[in-house]
Amino acid sequence: MNTETRAFLIRKLLTVCPVCQKRIYGKDIDILNINSKKSEISHWPLRYIHCHSTNKVPFHALTIYLDNNFAVRGNEVSNFVKIEK
Repeated sequence: MNTETRAFLIRKLLTVCPVCQKRIYGKDIDILNINSKKSEISHWPLRYIHCHSTNKVPFHALTIYLDNNFAVRGNEVSNFVKIEK
């Protein structure tokens, strides 16, 4: 991947969270890492879960469905999130 393409993917606005209106960019979901493993992904659209919060909205999860060209094909929000190690 050339430098120009990498820069574009990092800056690309993917979606806006419908709960808190946070703008989600390629850099927010580590899109370069996903792109480097593209050949290992067997099912598209890829489901990516992005957890975040803002000063006004508590922690929530946005599930983003990405096609193999990194276009968002849909999203869902979950207000109930529990992460265990």
